[in-house]
Amino acid sequence: MRSVRTSVGGSLILLSTILSWAQEVTCEQVLNQATEEFNSGRFYGVPGMLANCISDGFTREQRQRAYLLLTQVYLLLDDPLAAENSYLEVLEANPEFATDPAVDPIDVVYLSKKFTASPIFSLYARLGTNVSINRVIHEILPASGPTPIGTQYTIKPGMLASGGIDWNYSEHLALSAEIGWTLTDYKRERFNVFGRDRQIFFERANWLQLPIMIKYSFSRFYKSQVRKFLPQAFAGVSFNYMFSSTGELEIFNNNQGDNGLNTIIASSPKIDFLPYRDQLNTTFFIGGAVKYKWKLDYLFADLRYGFGLTNLVANTTTFTGRPMQEFGHVDDYFRLDNLSVSIGFIKPLYKPRRLKKAKTRTVLKSVKKINNNE
Repeated sequence: MRSVRTSVGGSLILLSTILSWAQEVTCEQVLNQATEEFNSGRFYGVPGMLANCISDGFTREQRQRAYLLLTQVYLLLDDPLAAENSYLEVLEANPEFATDPAVDPIDVVYLSKKFTASPIFSLYARLGTNVSINRVIHEILPASGPTPIGTQYTIKPGMLASGGIDWNYSEHLALSAEIGWTLTDYKRERFNVFGRDRQIFFERANWLQLPIMIKYSFSRFYKSQVRKFLPQAFAGVSFNYMFSSTGELEIFNNNQGDNGLNTIIASSPKIDFLPYRDQLNTTFFIGGAVKYKWKLDYLFADLRYGFGLTNLVANTTTFTGRPMQEFGHVDDYFRLDNLSVSIGFIKPLYKPRRLKKAKTRTVLKSVKKINNNE
């Protein structure tokens, strides 16, 4: 009994697959037949021939071809409204479709210049890593001995994640806003503290960031014919809020003649540094990106450098707090720059629509150029 059920089930699956394949082939045949009717000058029957497959049966590519054929039919039948509606359906099927004066009828090319499907808005998200660069405004040192205290900052990798939206003012120019999270990390070493000791300080901070920028997208790389990779440049301002900051301290004994040379003599737990930080910070940044065309969307790689505009250390400093009193730590006044690298995904929100002003001036130039080349 089970084998019979299995056979029946398998037959039904096979039958449905054959019917689906047959329907696809039939719609392709219908489209080919409609094209033959059009080429033979029999225009009136073409819309009826395509009606069933347009409602349910055509693939996206077939819908583009079918509606482009209908656009030509309605132009010849002097039905401009139906022709315009058909061309909008062409752009719905393929938002990046563009007519070619060397292939498409001139009246269709003229009509196409009245419409666009370019996205007004694009959504994107990115993930990446960053390093923070401390720019010291004023060095503040604890009491030292006869040997001067030396300071060295070291970059450490952090992480970031953000999402944003582009408002596309034109094909090349866009205004963008993001909201994101960034983790910054750095290390500071001080030498000859309390004589010859070495002090190491690690700080890790979490930020909520709101960058606003202007982007300019190029059509291609300089003198390149490849349009798969598109460069982009941008600049803007980021408003940042530090919502957590923790620091850790280690002090090493480096006294000459001491058996404890280079051993830790003091180590702190994680200390909350928010009371010693100005939590609101502003950054000016510049950067660039390379977008890779993937179907109707984009993948991209982003590189940007941010110049910190605000002193991160609160006016109270750490002279009056636990880091100084227990571990001899005091902050320099400093700004925090940031270099980040990220990869992401862009989703353009295509919108087929009629232009307020048709771009038909270039059509005659294109036709003349084609005729001259021939």
